[in-house]
Amino acid sequence: MAEPAPAPAPQRSRPTRSDLVGTALLAALGAAATVLGYGYGMFDDDGHIGAGFLPTVTGAFILVAALAEIARMYLAAPPAETGSLLDGVDRIEQRAARATAAAHEEQRDTFGRTARQRGRAILAVFGILIGALLLVPVIGLLLSLGAMVLAITLGVERKPVVPAVLTTVAVVGAAYLIFVVALGVPTPTGALGLV
Repeated sequence: MAEPAPAPAPQRSRPTRSDLVGTALLAALGAAATVLGYGYGMFDDDGHIGAGFLPTVTGAFILVAALAEIARMYLAAPPAETGSLLDGVDRIEQRAARATAAAHEEQRDTFGRTARQRGRAILAVFGILIGALLLVPVIGLLLSLGAMVLAITLGVERKPVVPAVLTTVAVVGAAYLIFVVALGVPTPTGALGLV
């Protein structure tokens, strides 16, 4: 019995000129921002973040992302579905309609919450955020952040007390290490001057 012939490897599709030019322009913009930002100085004489830090980091990110997208354009396998652009749009609309219908039938997200519960959760988070912002002048930024995280994990997400407290301590500790220790950014301590 003869073995079947192996299937031919799929042909890689070449990116369109407009996609390539647009992504190359983004890469050039990222490179320019990186060079210009670096010219302003990433750090000042005291070792603190300088005026060029954010433009340099952002420009480098844009440059790397654009170059990765260009590589993806050349290395990506051709799409499995063929047809005109309008056929693809029709297929996407049909999938979206099926997904929407299924979501309306179930009325629950992956966490088992209804649309009404999700809406209340969003309002609660915004209320907690406003309360935390109002507490910053009184108890300081880090304690206000901790109070906000604790309120969200306990009140909105309904987590048990121990994991909520551990999450709060981890978030406040990470914020302190990043902003105060590593970056040397002064954080508001509030009227009480605690942290």
